[in-house]
Amino acid sequence: MIKNIFILLVGCAFMSCKNDKDNINLNVPGAVKTTRLVRDITCDNTTYVFQIPYYEGDGDTQERLNKEIKNLITQDFIDVTYNKDADLNEIWSIFISNRQQKICNGDMTGISNITIEHTTQTAALISYELTYTRNGEHKRLINTFKKPELTIMKTSDLTKDQKEDDVISIFDINLQQSVANLALDVKIDDQAEFRSFVENKVFSFNKEEFKNATIGVKELGVDSLTLQVSKNIALPKTFSYLNHDVKVEIKAKEMEYYLDLSPLKI
Repeated sequence: MIKNIFILLVGCAFMSCKNDKDNINLNVPGAVKTTRLVRDITCDNTTYVFQIPYYEGDGDTQERLNKEIKNLITQDFIDVTYNKDADLNEIWSIFISNRQQKICNGDMTGISNITIEHTTQTAALISYELTYTRNGEHKRLINTFKKPELTIMKTSDLTKDQKEDDVISIFDINLQQSVANLALDVKIDDQAEFRSFVENKVFSFNKEEFKNATIGVKELGVDSLTLQVSKNIALPKTFSYLNHDVKVEIKAKEMEYYLDLSPLKI
């Protein structure tokens, strides 16, 4: 009994430490230095591109901004021993070494490429969008961090009271168009099948899913920001070469009646 109580206390202490780490209070109002970690791996005359943003600063700032990227590349570390608290730069080196060894040995499981679609930083936020391929499936990772606390921004952080249903409806309409727009990347021989698939399907966000979705913010120019939300769409196997994480993009200014854009400072 005493042993069980001790284990319980240790477990509680561990959870407390974990929660404290996840809820670090930050105050980073200024610019955060950002670089890119880039590496090409060539095996059998095929080049595989790997690139991620790397956010610098003090330990807590790096932990907050690089966390989701670190989680992304360490998912393949099933047979790798590493320091989970190591800097992303150090983990990146381990990741690349592991990828090169496996890919060049013909093992295509795990991530086979990562591409930076954009990194955006303004006075109000830091945002990035990555596309990648894991186990042959094309995916997308989008995150935005509000300054100065650098907490992840979700759609619910911008939606005005009583406007939630309207916002979801607008994004649903745009989602339908975004899926249709995938036709631009569909092979000629697959066009007819893709048209049939789109014409007979209605694509929409689940309400709870949309509220908790992370939102991307892409800067197009001075005072011109585009909001990004992605949804995983179950496409037929014929279209495995398409990114199933379909992205919806809407100019922020077009949504000011429905969204509180003050966190974006535009």
